Amino acid sequence: MKISTSLSHGMRIAGVDAAGSARMMVKAGFQGVDFSLCENQMEPEKIQQSAWRDKLLAMADALKGEGLEIAQTHLPYYYAHIPHPGSGTFEEYEAFMLPSYLRALEVTAEIGCHLAVMHPYYVADDLERTREGNRRLIEKFLPLLEKYQIRLALENIWAWGYKNANASYPEDLYYMAERAGSDLVGLCIDTGHANLFRIDIAAMARLYGKKLFALHVNGNGGTQDEHILPYTMGSHYERLDYKGFAAALKEIGFQGYFNLEIATGDMPACLAQPYYDFAASVARALADLAE
Repeated sequence: MKISTSLSHGMRIAGVDAAGSARMMVKAGFQGVDFSLCENQMEPEKIQQSAWRDKLLAMADALKGEGLEIAQTHLPYYYAHIPHPGSGTFEEYEAFMLPSYLRALEVTAEIGCHLAVMHPYYVADDLERTREGNRRLIEKFLPLLEKYQIRLALENIWAWGYKNANASYPEDLYYMAERAGSDLVGLCIDTGHANLFRIDIAAMARLYGKKLFALHVNGNGGTQDEHILPYTMGSHYERLDYKGFAAALKEIGFQGYFNLEIATGDMPACLAQPYYDFAASVARALADLAE
C-alpha cells in the first residue's frame, strides 16, 4: 500500500518551496501527496480566476517532477467553526460554494488526479436538510465526476462546538453515499474526527467496505481536532486503535493510499526532514499491516 501526507509540513517548517518539500517527502518514503485545493476557499471569486488554477497546475507539475503522485485532492470547504450559509438556506450555500466545487473538480482532472475529498454540506440540527442538501449537490457534481472519472469521497466532519453535524457518524455518511446511486461516490474516514464522537474506526471501515475511497489518519485526545501523528500521545490519551483499523482495512481490501493528515508546531527548520522521516515510518508500518 502506498503512503501519502500533506505537502505543507516542509514548506512551513523549513521554509522551502513545494518542490523542496516534495523532495523531503520522497526521501522519507512517501509516494503521494494529499493536495489541497482550499486556498482562497472563503474568497470564491479568486477561485474562478486563472491565477488560482495556474498556480495549482504549476505546483502539481513540480511535485510530479520530484517523483510524487497526486494521491487525492481536498475540495474547498467551510470551516466548522465559521457560521456558513448552510445555517440559512441551501440555496445560499449552493450559490456560494457550488462554483468553487466545480472549479476544483476541473482542476483535479487537469492535474491527473481521480480522487477528491469533500466536507459534506450540513445543518447541525436537521438531518433531513443535511441529507437533501448533499443529494442536490452531488447531483450537480455527477456530470463532471463521470466526464473525468473522478471519485468523490465524503468525509466525516463535526459542527460548531464539536457537535454532531449529521455528517459525523458513519451510518449517516454511508446513507448519503449510497443514496447518490453512483460507483463514483464514496467515503473518506478521518480518524481524528471519528475519535471526537468515540466512533470505532475499525467498525467504520468495515461498514464502508468498498465505498471507502480515502483516509485522513490522525489522532487527538478526544476533545479537539488536533491532527496528531499516531503513537505520539501518552497511552492514557491515545484512544484510537490504529492496528485494529489497519486490520479492518486489510479485511475489506482497501486499495487506496494510507494517508496521514497531521499537523505540526513551530519546529526548528532542521527538524523538517526528521519529522517527515518519522511520519513516513509510522505510515509505512501501519500500511504494511493493512496489506
